[in-house]
Amino acid sequence: MMKEMKGVCFLFTETGTEGGWWAIQEDGFVDEEGYWSYNGLRPLKNGDDFTVYAEDGSVLWHGIIHQDSKTGAIPHRVIRKGKVVIDNSWKQQVVSGFWVHWVQKGMDPEAWGDLFFGDKRCLVRRKEKK
Repeated sequence: MMKEMKGVCFLFTETGTEGGWWAIQEDGFVDEEGYWSYNGLRPLKNGDDFTVYAEDGSVLWHGIIHQDSKTGAIPHRVIRKGKVVIDNSWKQQVVSGFWVHWVQKGMDPEAWGDLFFGDKRCLVRRKEKK
């Protein structure tokens, strides 16, 4: 059985996430003031069938999510003993200037990131656990 979730795709990030998560805000989950609710936050997962739409309803991208957390990863700069040093043991990807946890395998990271800016409509089909 597949669960369908319609909403807006975006890069979810906040203090403590240590980078952004590609996600959708599922329709119908807003608080009393009309703001998005965490109850509708749906980070994308490996195996999700994901479609992003243009304003005119045409398909901008469709495929199965295959998370790649290695391609293009760069080391973080950290402060050690008062000096900025590169920590090669802590690498992460960057898309449009944002640290991210993964990119779509085989896709240009910047092109992938462009799908998540501008409040684009999307659809996720996810296998439900039994």
